[in-house]
Amino acid sequence: MCAVTMLAGEPTSAGKSLAERVVIRRDTYGIPHIFAETDEAAAFGLGYAQAEDHLDVVARHLVDARGESARIFGPSALENDIAMQRLDNHPEARRHFNAVGRSFRAVLRAFAGGINLYVQQHRAEVPAWIPTFTGEDVLADVRSGAADSVGSPALIRALAAKYGAPGDPTPDLRTDDEAEYESAGSNALALAGSRTTSGKPILLGNPHLSWASRYWEAHVVVPGRLNFYGSTLAGLPWLRAGFNEHLGYVQTNNAPDLSDVFALPLDPSRPDAYLFEGRSRPLVRKTVVVEVKQPDGSLVPESRSFWSSHVGPIVYRSRDKAFALRSVALDSWRQFEGFYELSHARSLQQYRHTLGRLFNHTSNFTYADARGNILYQWTAKLPKRMVDGTSYDLDVPGDTKKYLWTKYHRLSELPHLLNPRGGYIQNANNPPWFVSTRDPIDPNRYPPYVERGDLALRPQLALQLLGSRDRFSPDDVLDLKFTTRLLLADRVKPALLEAARKVAAPSADLARGIELMECWDNRVAAASVGAIVFQRFWDTYRTGMPQPYAAAWDPDRPVETPSGLSDPARAVTMLEDAVRWTRSTYGTDAAAWGDVHRYRFGDIDLPGEGAAGIYGAYRVQQFDAAPAGKRIAGQTPTGLAGFGDAWILLVHFTKPLQAWSILAYGQTTNPRSPHSRDQIMTFADHRLRPVWFTEAEIKAHLEREYRPSDPPASAPQAVVQPQTVPSPSVRESPTKGEVRR
Repeated sequence: MCAVTMLAGEPTSAGKSLAERVVIRRDTYGIPHIFAETDEAAAFGLGYAQAEDHLDVVARHLVDARGESARIFGPSALENDIAMQRLDNHPEARRHFNAVGRSFRAVLRAFAGGINLYVQQHRAEVPAWIPTFTGEDVLADVRSGAADSVGSPALIRALAAKYGAPGDPTPDLRTDDEAEYESAGSNALALAGSRTTSGKPILLGNPHLSWASRYWEAHVVVPGRLNFYGSTLAGLPWLRAGFNEHLGYVQTNNAPDLSDVFALPLDPSRPDAYLFEGRSRPLVRKTVVVEVKQPDGSLVPESRSFWSSHVGPIVYRSRDKAFALRSVALDSWRQFEGFYELSHARSLQQYRHTLGRLFNHTSNFTYADARGNILYQWTAKLPKRMVDGTSYDLDVPGDTKKYLWTKYHRLSELPHLLNPRGGYIQNANNPPWFVSTRDPIDPNRYPPYVERGDLALRPQLALQLLGSRDRFSPDDVLDLKFTTRLLLADRVKPALLEAARKVAAPSADLARGIELMECWDNRVAAASVGAIVFQRFWDTYRTGMPQPYAAAWDPDRPVETPSGLSDPARAVTMLEDAVRWTRSTYGTDAAAWGDVHRYRFGDIDLPGEGAAGIYGAYRVQQFDAAPAGKRIAGQTPTGLAGFGDAWILLVHFTKPLQAWSILAYGQTTNPRSPHSRDQIMTFADHRLRPVWFTEAEIKAHLEREYRPSDPPASAPQAVVQPQTVPSPSVRESPTKGEVRR
């Protein structure tokens, strides 16, 4: 069936094009407030506005999802295209397009139509490789992350360690380098009125992704139906987190077991076949051919062969087994329909009903509303598995249908916490049992394959901070969010200093290390001296150690452990080395954290702060290596560098509602626009900007208003120079707009 993508000139059933049924109002930070007659027109406006801000990023995602990027970008896109074509990502999106609801199908088509109109209007200016997109392209992009995860290096390494070298024919042994950044994550919390100074709930959301992922803010209004402000990622067709007049919600990544690897015994009497329920079944071979653009412009085909079974794709083969992956994520075509439906919820009951449809197959959802409710919900489309002592950690028997799940747990069967007596919920990618120390969720009420694991240092710090005062104002929550404290230092520095002071004749470097550690306040603030030495010490000390702590994490003391040092002598040596390394690398062992870690956007060069969550940082920030020994988060010639804090949302459910946010790298990729750099100073200064949500607020801070059907606007104005970037503090008083320290 041919896909239909609506452009501006195509009439709708009401006789007007979608482009004529939507008005975009850009505020003075470039945030689009999209006023539309219908949800379909709103989606058209979202696609058009995203194309204005991030066309290259959006188009690249959609072409990647087709598995056709190597024809355009060459060898760097080969592995992406192999992964997409291996699992027929785009053909499967076409096949499943009618499986999503009618309204959301219209949203997908309209979103693509908005992108197409922008390209059509600017065809002479935009890259020639950008094609016309369809709703199926958008759906394929939503599923592409799941398709790319099949055959992950970690899974293959684990199977190889357990079963030895692969048999013939060899599987696809991917050798991708491990990511430099830690895993994508987030911070979230909700406070009930009993824990706030106003008596009204507060919601905080703060995801951590590579800055190149590009969060993007928008406000969508369909009169009488929808009034939702929030964010999504460039290329995705609806807002994922945010708020309306009645409620708000944010997500953090959880770790549900949504897939199993089934060990299929190979048939010894038949090549490339396996045994299932006593019968021999053939493995099916598929050869993928990808055309790769060469430096001279020619296309050279690259081919790979893969195998599949009736259970799923084969990800590994040993001498006597083939290992098939069965994954919920590969079939979660309605994931973004879930976000679409959630944005329309006006009550806790509607919200929970929508989550209960299990369109959203993963995430911790943190919720608060104007009626005073707060809710934590661990969400997953979780398979119902046989509980008979079988381990699901790696592979399970595949010769029988006994372990082939076909049903899923209801939402009510998954961990949740509604209006706890302690008045707060939080998640920093911790297992659900640690959402609150005052109101713990009992893991024994749930199947053993529901997420388990240790409580990491980052959520431990969050729990400590939430217990540090009885009531919080929005400013108090902001102080919590922007804290630069490292819990790791609290846990191991006393033992480090104790061991170092016992050295009878310390070297000059060790004596200097002791001095630096004694003076350092255990923070990674811009002015912190000693933090660089400590980070270097820990990174070298823990390398290769199965257990670096004297006391490992203890489930009976979940927020007090781990602590101490298992090898004090090694720790002392590594502290001494860290002093020498810091002096050699940065010219002084007293380098401040912000001297090395920088936020850079053109001529803007600001001291940075924050660290990776593995150090027990709640302000998660990672920086890429840069010339002259610096590390940066910000604009580079090849794109955005950095990871972690970027988009922060704070909602206070007063009447009228108050909200603030920040998008560190700005609203647009276009470096000619002031909105590619007009928020970084506020972000670096621990402040948020007001969210303009009401009609009056939007009009008072209006930069421009237009319809997509209007003649194309002129090119963006030149970038505002750093010294003239207006600070939000001069626009709004703290009580009316800006939240600050």
